[in-house]
Amino acid sequence: MLETCQSKYIDIGDNTYSIKSLYQGKSDRIIFAAITKAHVFSYGNPLDSVVELNLDDKALYFMVTTEPPRSFRYSDINCIYDSKGRNLLYNEDYMKFPAVINDPDGFTYVRERPSTKSKVKAKIRRSHIFLYTPIWGSDWYRAYSDDGSLFIGYIYRKRILPFDECPVDIKKRMKKIMFD
Repeated sequence: MLETCQSKYIDIGDNTYSIKSLYQGKSDRIIFAAITKAHVFSYGNPLDSVVELNLDDKALYFMVTTEPPRSFRYSDINCIYDSKGRNLLYNEDYMKFPAVINDPDGFTYVRERPSTKSKVKAKIRRSHIFLYTPIWGSDWYRAYSDDGSLFIGYIYRKRILPFDECPVDIKKRMKKIMFD
């Protein structure tokens, strides 16, 4: 039997979230079904993973501690992001993952807007590491400089080779950039 959370807020780490914002307007049944089909992936941090909950027309992303828990604690969740990759507490903070280009031409264009008809703002070569934010339900993802400080534009999602799919030597370079 599913139980509805009696509190309107939940404390996760140092932050407080409203249950309404976490549920994204979905029922308990849909939330629990999404949990059973959650997709877990790595972005290179040996201490964290990302859990993606597919809520049909929306998604939630949870950055979670990968150390084996002694018991479930909400503090094992570091951040929660919405379908556009925005932090639920800090709208200007986006989740960012390392990647390289996956394109037979050896490069891809970064566009001003999410469209091939949009102006080209930059060109990223195959071996260059950059950061991206997935946008749920979109074929275009946000792209950033390799240190994540500068939003560059948009890249077509099929042109991105994420951390989990990269060869070991590239993963080592990504970890060095991200975590050293």
